[in-house]
Amino acid sequence: MVSEEEIAEGFNDGFDCAMAVFSRLAPKVGLTEDQGKKLASCFGVGMMQGAVCGAVSGALIAIGYKYGNTEPKDISQRGLCLQKRQEFIDKFVEEFKNITCPGLLGLDLRKEDDMEKAHKQGILSKICPKYCRRAIEITEGIIG
Repeated sequence: MVSEEEIAEGFNDGFDCAMAVFSRLAPKVGLTEDQGKKLASCFGVGMMQGAVCGAVSGALIAIGYKYGNTEPKDISQRGLCLQKRQEFIDKFVEEFKNITCPGLLGLDLRKEDDMEKAHKQGILSKICPKYCRRAIEITEGIIG
């Protein structure tokens, strides 16, 4: 299992939360870690929109890749994918109470002052690796 320290090091190297999560899960769904980083590269830090946490997005990409439907009207596969998505969200919310960056961090990183505060206090490298690690663990339990 990846440690929070390794995830924080990745942040320092230019990777974000979505990339940290999906790159670790990618081999479990038949992709390489590099492919995982590329596929998740636009989802980190809530897509910088104050949206869903990148760790959650990375996890949902893996769940979708494993369980998503490819055939039209494949209602049973679609249902399975949505059930797995909800299972992840329920477990994450049970533990952290939220799935958005502002809800998890208490900061809106779209705002310059909040982003500056996050950098000064090292919030992203101190708090976000915990969300990433747990997102990986929860997802591994779901996708096997």
